[in-house]
Amino acid sequence: MCEDCLVGYTRCVHVTADAADAYRQAMRLCALMEHRGEGAELLAHLESVDEVRRMATALPNSRFMHRPCPGARPSCGAGGCEPDVPVMDDRELEGHLPLEMSARFAPGTVEDRIIAALGDNGNAVFLVWPGRWPDRPEHGLHGSRHDAVQVAFRGDHSDPALPSGRHAVHVHVSKESGHRGVEYLAALAGVHP
Repeated sequence: MCEDCLVGYTRCVHVTADAADAYRQAMRLCALMEHRGEGAELLAHLESVDEVRRMATALPNSRFMHRPCPGARPSCGAGGCEPDVPVMDDRELEGHLPLEMSARFAPGTVEDRIIAALGDNGNAVFLVWPGRWPDRPEHGLHGSRHDAVQVAFRGDHSDPALPSGRHAVHVHVSKESGHRGVEYLAALAGVHP
């Protein structure tokens, strides 16, 4: 997840077993932003060759990074490397697992492909759409440069990094906005846990 998105107050506002529903609810929230960022971000921790292949097909220009466990030496011989996933065979790729995947893209351009590539199992995949909420002090909402909507696909709502069979939609607001600002946004978008 981008560091800027973690500075304020974050709250889960919707949990569902349907990835497409999570995306729809996230877009309802994004539509409330006064200003939307020009780019969205995907972050994922991938542990299987199949999952890497699916996600690389959905986002061919993604960055993949191997960070070995302390004391382990990856097959590439480096302390951290960026394997060229498209040219590697499955056996070579397996030697570089797990991989961290990151990508930036224009909102609304690849989300359908990402959802289709999720599959039935694997770690959480995060999509973050940054922006700025409108100032509505009468409702406890104060816009900030750290505002965002995030979906943790296959991520638990209490700890998005923990894999689960559900998808959790989170709202990032300023600390000043806190719980009251999140509740206002959720009610306005018609999103409920």
